Amino acid sequence: MRTRPVLIVALLGLAAGAACSAGEPGRATPAPAATASTASTTTAPAPAATTTPAAPPTVTLAFTGDMLIHDDLRARAARNAGGNGFDFTPMLAEVAPILSAADWAVCHQETPISADNSALSGYPAFNAPRELAGAMKAAGYDSCSTASNHTVDKGLPGVTATIETLRRAGLRHVGSARSAAEAVRPVILPVKGLRVGHLAYTYGTNGIPVPTPWAVDLIDPPRIAADARALRAAGARFVVVSLHFGDEKVQQPSAYQREVVDAVLRSPDVDLVIGHHAHVVQPVQRRPDGRWVVFGLGNFLAQQALQPGEGTAPPHRDGVIVTATLAQRPDGRWTVRRMGYVPTFVQTPAGVVRLAPPASRQRTTRILTSLGAPLTDDTPA
Repeated sequence: MRTRPVLIVALLGLAAGAACSAGEPGRATPAPAATASTASTTTAPAPAATTTPAAPPTVTLAFTGDMLIHDDLRARAARNAGGNGFDFTPMLAEVAPILSAADWAVCHQETPISADNSALSGYPAFNAPRELAGAMKAAGYDSCSTASNHTVDKGLPGVTATIETLRRAGLRHVGSARSAAEAVRPVILPVKGLRVGHLAYTYGTNGIPVPTPWAVDLIDPPRIAADARALRAAGARFVVVSLHFGDEKVQQPSAYQREVVDAVLRSPDVDLVIGHHAHVVQPVQRRPDGRWVVFGLGNFLAQQALQPGEGTAPPHRDGVIVTATLAQRPDGRWTVRRMGYVPTFVQTPAGVVRLAPPASRQRTTRILTSLGAPLTDDTPA
């Protein structure tokens, strides 16, 4: 699915050691006199080979919104499995080719995941079945951000269970930790030879006390700047910051979101900001210096209860896959060359993530581009 290029360097040398050893040490042996045949024959120089310059390499990173397994989704996954555990793979099957096509795909795992399917629960204190992790890996994800207002819904044991379940499925994580040592370990993702650093933070934890200072990372711009600087020092060439923030079901960024983003982007070490939490799609912004902000990716796999007046296709059913294409500038800095998007929609009651139908797609496009970002709709034909 994804390849990692290997640089092969061939070194060719002339074997002159034997000739040197026959003369005095440190002195070159004279070249032999030319023979009649070599003296009388000349060879025309070969014409210079012409080559077409290779296109600069690019790297694609895909990001999606909230994974939030409500009770109805969990019940559907149980039916999908026919009474033998839970099966979330059908819910992600339609978008799996898009996720798999990216060089690295990142989910936002908003809630705890049980390691043994005990104490499963939905809103307000979530705990998702362990099969979710395997379904995400099968769909093409490579890692997940895990800092959210629900990270500590099940305390430190829930944090530990989530991380270990993700790791068993082959998924990296960032934003929460099982130990103080893990919390300070740089998360650098190897993507086609490019070292991509990833950080993730949340505005809070719904009033639940954080069990340890390192269980979940909280938004603090000076700390984010220090962490981004540390990632650069550890070898990251491109740094992504995921932020769980914003007002729920509000499609324009709040004053708090704007203030946090402005503060975070004062750091020259941050290249891209990815937002979550509002449960609806929010705008994308290209800053004057060329850096990008995705304020909110909406829900990806979630089924929040319908409220009076919302109808059957409210904005909290909308989501989006955002794909950032990275390229290297002449000065060596990696930047976002192109930002593409694919609108999605959670179809109920099947709980399937679909390519968005026309009304949802138009709504998502209108919001995403409302701050003037030059985006490309990558929805498959």
